[in-house]
Amino acid sequence: MLRSVFIIFFGLLIYSCPVFGQNKKPVTPGRQASPLKKTTGTPARQAVKPKPATITKPVTVAPADTTKPDTLNPVGNDLNAPEITPDSLTEKAAEDKLESAEKSVADSVRAYQIIAGDISYLSVCPGTNVTLPFKTQGPFDEGNTFTAYIIDASGKSIAISLPVKSGPIKAVIPSYKIGGEVYRIQIVSTIPVVRSQEVSLRLLQLPTAKIEVTDGTQSVRIMPGQEAQLRVHLAGAAPWSFRLSDSTTVLNTLSNPHYIAVKPLDVKAYKLLAVSNSCGSGTTSGEAIVNVNNNPEPKLELKEAEKLARLCSGVPFQVPFNATGKFKEGNHFIVQIADRTGAFKTISSPDTTGFITTQIPADYKPGEYRLRVISSAPYLVTQAANVTIVSATVATLQKDSLHLGENQSGALTVKFTGGGPWFVLLSDGTYENNIQESPYKIKVKPLYDTNYQITSAGGLCGVGQFSGRAKVSVKSAPASITLEKLPQNLVCSGSSIDIPYKTEGRYNPGNKFTVQITDKSGRFIDLPTTVTPTSMKVKLPAASQGDTVRVQKIRIISSSPAVSSAIEELDVIAPDQAIGEVSGRGTITKGRSTRIQLKFKNGLPPWSFTLSDGTSINGTFLNPYLISVAPATTTEYKISSLKSGCGAGTGRGSAIVTVDN
Repeated sequence: MLRSVFIIFFGLLIYSCPVFGQNKKPVTPGRQASPLKKTTGTPARQAVKPKPATITKPVTVAPADTTKPDTLNPVGNDLNAPEITPDSLTEKAAEDKLESAEKSVADSVRAYQIIAGDISYLSVCPGTNVTLPFKTQGPFDEGNTFTAYIIDASGKSIAISLPVKSGPIKAVIPSYKIGGEVYRIQIVSTIPVVRSQEVSLRLLQLPTAKIEVTDGTQSVRIMPGQEAQLRVHLAGAAPWSFRLSDSTTVLNTLSNPHYIAVKPLDVKAYKLLAVSNSCGSGTTSGEAIVNVNNNPEPKLELKEAEKLARLCSGVPFQVPFNATGKFKEGNHFIVQIADRTGAFKTISSPDTTGFITTQIPADYKPGEYRLRVISSAPYLVTQAANVTIVSATVATLQKDSLHLGENQSGALTVKFTGGGPWFVLLSDGTYENNIQESPYKIKVKPLYDTNYQITSAGGLCGVGQFSGRAKVSVKSAPASITLEKLPQNLVCSGSSIDIPYKTEGRYNPGNKFTVQITDKSGRFIDLPTTVTPTSMKVKLPAASQGDTVRVQKIRIISSSPAVSSAIEELDVIAPDQAIGEVSGRGTITKGRSTRIQLKFKNGLPPWSFTLSDGTSINGTFLNPYLISVAPATTTEYKISSLKSGCGAGTGRGSAIVTVDN
């Protein structure tokens, strides 16, 4: 550093000589100054701009020849302008610059924070506006701005708002984003660069709709005057609105799929012209063709015959069938069933629709049968479907007698008949379903001796009949109650105390613990008891007035099983008001002290009292009690308040201390 100062100093001396010389002599225009001598080391710099000499006449300076090198200023710089180089900074400026750089680095790691607001309640569409609230912590730069970014599942993020100085940010969700997917929103600042936490935003999906016939095909055949059922499958955000090619318009439906009944006079193809939801118009597909046959050949066939494979006696079921073509006036359909002999019998009433509801008569025995539908005009017969008639479930709980140890489990046996799979619910809440085998072992784990029976059971034909009982006995340790050591044996009547206890063994549901105490005649009476896992809180009965202590017995009993703890003795003192009597008389000189006496009667120690001069003693067991006093003037001392273990008391008497001046 010192070397640099010397170099600058000598450089200024060399540079100042020709400058001052020029001030004394006018400069001839076009005259070229002598070149400066080259110096070794660091080039000379002008640290302080010298005062210009006073010029009385204007000086004309010829324009510089740009084609020749400037011999006065070899580097081509303006000599009068201060040269800006690292060496031109003073030590103070360099330190300030370093502090500024360190501060900018420090600022970048300070506790700046952007907290994005909750937007979980938002449901928006691609291409719509959204308001993003946020809060900040830390002194952001005055030129700082905030920008919102959207991040897709791949981690790619793009800005969706203009830079703002403060929140909230109004952003636009790009229209090309895919609805139905979850994106993340993040807010980023510029000075310093800080990113908020990412918050999720689900975009609503554009709608799609597809039309078809209700059975999933693209065409259906009906007779004139009949209706055809079409089905529109919808996707995207509900509700939906759509229009069919026959101008049928449905607005804001929440049903998906949506069913439409049509009754065309001639063959007609139905398409969806448009579908929309809150996000705009969507895409449509599919076509449903309704063929209207004015004079078709009648045909009759069963539909979905596999659904009729197992039937229950007495349980109604529906027989679906297709009747196409032109049937004669007065035609009706009936359902028939045949046994192994092949003789079909009618089991339904005549019907004119394509769905007949009927049931198997109760006198049909379980077994294999065949079922068909016939029409009367013309007489047509469907193919026959093989069906099995099954009976209602009968569940029987076997008469088992189990003997289990504590925390052991066992199995009861349930036998089923009738159509399965079956289910069973036992009286203790044990439930099993989808039972495929009979008899079936059902696992139980009772805590106490339990009589089991079935609450409900059934199978393919619904709830059936059930019966049976089983008894499970549980061996456990005998129940016992231990009354722990009482925290105190001398208590006030009418007060509340905690009775510590512990138990062993099992107690039956509904068991109740009660604390009992003896009355005047020695009989045990129940006390109001609040039970906790470790203690029982009871309130002792109030005793008759009198300064006596009575010994009473106390115990804990349970109701199921009937168990009693050991009996403990408790000294109960009547809740008489404590009496504190002050006495004493004396003469002292100023500055000396003397003692006065307090005697307590009744109540339960410890006693706490306050004298008339404000002297307070909290909880003494001494009786009588001597207390030193040092009054400045003659004073009469009385008890202003008194409290004992049995409540508030009263004071009587006084002590007079005379001060002799």
